Amino acid sequence: MPVTLGGVASGMDTDQIIQKLVEVEARPIIQWQEEKDRYSLRKEALRQLQTKLNTLNNATKDLYGFRSPFKEKGVQISDTGVLQAQASRLAVNGTHTLEVLHLASSHKISTDQIKEDEILLPGTFSIEVDGNSYTIKYRGGNIKTLSDRINEIASSVVSATTIKTIDDKSILTIESKVPGKKGELKIRGDEEYLKKIGLVKGEKGAARESQRIIFDTKYFTGYTGEKPIEDEDGTLTVDKDGKTLVLDAKLWREYILPVEYKAQKQSILELSVSYSKEKSEEEVIPYKVEIGPDETTVIKGIELKGYNVSRERPLEKKPKKEVEDIIGVGVISIEEGKRIEKIYKLESNKQGKQEIPIGQDFADKKITKILFYCNDGKATFQDAALVTEQKGEGILDPKNVITEANDAKIKLDGVEIVRQKNNGIDDVLKGVTLNLLSPSTKPVTLTIRQNTETAVEKIKKFVEAYNDYLAFNKELTKAVKSDKVGDYQKDKYKNGIFIGDMTLMRLQNALNTAISSAYPSNVQQPVKMLYQIGVSTGEINAKWETIREGKLVIDEAKLVEVLSENPEGVQDFFGSDTDGDNRIDNGLAFKMESILDPYVSAGKNIIVAKMDLEDASIKATDERIERKQEHLKAYEQKLRQKFASMEKAISGSKSQSNWLDMQMKNLQKQTEK
Repeated sequence: MPVTLGGVASGMDTDQIIQKLVEVEARPIIQWQEEKDRYSLRKEALRQLQTKLNTLNNATKDLYGFRSPFKEKGVQISDTGVLQAQASRLAVNGTHTLEVLHLASSHKISTDQIKEDEILLPGTFSIEVDGNSYTIKYRGGNIKTLSDRINEIASSVVSATTIKTIDDKSILTIESKVPGKKGELKIRGDEEYLKKIGLVKGEKGAARESQRIIFDTKYFTGYTGEKPIEDEDGTLTVDKDGKTLVLDAKLWREYILPVEYKAQKQSILELSVSYSKEKSEEEVIPYKVEIGPDETTVIKGIELKGYNVSRERPLEKKPKKEVEDIIGVGVISIEEGKRIEKIYKLESNKQGKQEIPIGQDFADKKITKILFYCNDGKATFQDAALVTEQKGEGILDPKNVITEANDAKIKLDGVEIVRQKNNGIDDVLKGVTLNLLSPSTKPVTLTIRQNTETAVEKIKKFVEAYNDYLAFNKELTKAVKSDKVGDYQKDKYKNGIFIGDMTLMRLQNALNTAISSAYPSNVQQPVKMLYQIGVSTGEINAKWETIREGKLVIDEAKLVEVLSENPEGVQDFFGSDTDGDNRIDNGLAFKMESILDPYVSAGKNIIVAKMDLEDASIKATDERIERKQEHLKAYEQKLRQKFASMEKAISGSKSQSNWLDMQMKNLQKQTEK
């Protein structure tokens, strides 16, 4: 901008005059800037409102459907140092006793102590874990390189580590990564080579995997095979230790295994059997009849003499009822709903231990029941067990065993159960996952019950989100009452920035209606209104201002009571299926989400559309301000030109006046001469 010296001719401060005139012309910009600030404030308020509505919507979704917390279950454990447990919605309420007899452990072995600088010869051996075998071809070196080679080849199933024991010696440890007996380390290869480093001590014998059958009367049921058993008249007796079963007289009974047993080809049923038959009373019939010594008898003077008559009388042979199939056992498996049964007849005259090769008939099948029967007399079955022989040909026996490969063994409600692992045991109690921590010294009590804590927490979050929305929306739409004439202009800036906004008013009215409405329910103990679970808009006899405000308050004691006694009713209140199509179509949470959806849905929802309108207003105002600023520049330039012309005219007039004065003075001087 060029430098100007205004008012030189006129004596006026033309720059200040121009500035004042421009300021008067620029007054609309100040008003427009205030409007722009208000648009920005409204946009920010809408952004905050959207955040609060999203929070309320998420809290609402957490109260019905698959997120519903009202069927959540919890597990209370009397000794958390023994085990931990988590329950899903499928868990059944109840109390159980559990003992951890021993934990599962991973097989871990070691070599003898070896000098760290000792050079080991090359060798080849294999390590097998759970059916996965890895061949280690070692080229020789020290104990550290052997450890590295094992990890390089078999790290998926074992972990090899060297541990320094004394100054110059270390041991090599090999630990299975598979817990339980399945994770047993099976080593094969050059026996002499492995003996030299102290890893094995020789070939291992056959191993026996055994599952004992502990008899319990509650697991016995009648025979349900194709051929019914008639005229059963026997009795069943089990001793207190569950080791002995006695069938007296005719009786067929199936024993349900508490834990199914998967048979292998070499599996056997092992048990001791004894049999006795009670003596029946037999009719005694003489084999022959004889007349005694000679006798003389006199009757009325007549003498009679007797004589011997001897003859054989054969016994009348009664037909004897023979029972061929006296005692025996059976094995039952259920495959795809079909019963597979095999009955094994036992020799009644053979006493003691007997082995039945059930694996030949049930290889790779899960055995669910064992049948015991007696058709006559008394049969005693003892020490029954399902046994699988694991052949050990070629398997080498570790020399230094740090920990054995053991399965976890627990006793649940008196039934012994074996599992391969300690953690994540989810097939013992329905819907409950167990993590075993340590053996127990006494029975631990597990109580499965309704988990009200989660439900209470989610309802609290819902109430908090709803109240937060109400308070914020009230600030946005509040109207300040003016008591005096003329106070409106003074008080209007105290009003909410969305006073009278029909969109926000409709939303609040819809949510208030949803909160106070009743909802249909088909459950036995229906909950139809929110106050029935201890959530209301105020306590009894509360002030009207508090009730009118609409904020929710919680009676937590009542809420916990209703959740404990009637979780199904509470769940149905928040979301229910009223037409039987297996889709939720009613309930408080469902209704509120339906109301909120147009305001919070992804994309251009109602709130986003209103924010876009505020952006458009801001943009339009910026454009008006920009046009006005361009006008002000031109206006100022025009004023400067006008004032410059005025200064020039004034300056010209002064010059002419000065010239005339000069001429007059000169003329006067000449006249005086």
